[in-house]
Amino acid sequence: MTRRANWLGWAAILAAFLWSAHATEVSAARVVEGLPFMLDFLRRMVPPDFSVLGHAVRGAVQTIQIAIVGTAVAALLALPLGFAAARNAAPPWLYHGARLVLNAFRAVDTLVYALFFVAAVGLGPFPGVLAVVAYTATVLAKLYSEAIEAIDPGPVEAVRATGARPLAVLRWGVLPQLVPQFLSFTLYRFETNIRAAAILGFVGAGGIGFYIQNYLRMLNYPAASTVLLVLVALVMLVDYASARLRAKLV
Repeated sequence: MTRRANWLGWAAILAAFLWSAHATEVSAARVVEGLPFMLDFLRRMVPPDFSVLGHAVRGAVQTIQIAIVGTAVAALLALPLGFAAARNAAPPWLYHGARLVLNAFRAVDTLVYALFFVAAVGLGPFPGVLAVVAYTATVLAKLYSEAIEAIDPGPVEAVRATGARPLAVLRWGVLPQLVPQFLSFTLYRFETNIRAAAILGFVGAGGIGFYIQNYLRMLNYPAASTVLLVLVALVMLVDYASARLRAKLV
């Protein structure tokens, strides 16, 4: 019976894949037909135009700044939201309400938030920061709430058994379990926010994406190539640093 259920499960997954591939018009032939155009696009980007390196670096720095401010503010906002959305830390009415709000806001992508805030406050890096805050706060709150629900009650009960006050219980029984995970989640979101902030410039929200869009629009492929190289270097550097930091927190 179990083997039959497994086969049925795999058959359902395969059927869903084939149905989706057909609906999305997946075609290996079209990829082959498009290869010359892809190669021509790449050929136009070589060699890179390093005269725009200064602009690329400025865009990269602004991308980092957007990610830093957005992630920091989002992490602060996510703390109360995370406790409100944790089953073992909030009453049922607050838990279900917080989960509903988080799911609703997390369904909207950072780029959509950027479009909304660009229309609201104008062009520049500020709407990019707001977009990162709006999305990251809900994602971190979800991760924080899951960490809160998974805490080991043993240390909490041990501290409480000594007659400690609620703040002492929080300080010695709860926070030592949560802080490393919270920091790890926040670092991971900072890493992903670098990638998100890199494309916000396509909708006028600042960052290195602004230069990529400008140079591609002007058909200046060598300049766009330089900016893309800086972006790749930036992402690799942030990935490496974030991975090292998160490894020390685990």
